[in-house]
Amino acid sequence: MLKRLEAVMVGALIVSRWLMVPLYLGLMAALILLGVEFFGELARAVAALAEPDTDSVILAVLKLVDLVLLANLVLIVISAGIGRIGPATMGKINFSGLQFKAVVLLAAIAAIGLLESFVGIGSVNKTDLEWRIAILATFVLTGILLAWMNSLAKEPVEG
Repeated sequence: MLKRLEAVMVGALIVSRWLMVPLYLGLMAALILLGVEFFGELARAVAALAEPDTDSVILAVLKLVDLVLLANLVLIVISAGIGRIGPATMGKINFSGLQFKAVVLLAAIAAIGLLESFVGIGSVNKTDLEWRIAILATFVLTGILLAWMNSLAKEPVEG
């Protein structure tokens, strides 16, 4: 009886993954939106080259990098949920690696937001800047702790 109940529960869990399909389709649509926004931002950056201003060029490049990092983050979330993407990645994607990559991308996105604030430092609210620094520090600390926990998990436990 217990084996039958376990088999039913496992089957229900496997079938319930299909409930995630609409969410992953939404993330794929968000990826398309990020692509459209990227090319729109690229067009604005090229148009702004008529009046070259170092700060505006830096901000434009930072926005493009930010969009690419965000798109990578969406892909990581999709990859973590779906599992294998293709023959080339079979068996090479692990959850802890995806977690670490996600935290690194979040830290990079936070760092870019902070850099954008520094470029326009004259118009930035001091409290907002402090929050951006705190958020970046939190992501960096989280990444360090994840890497440390991952290294601890790989070491054999004595006992």
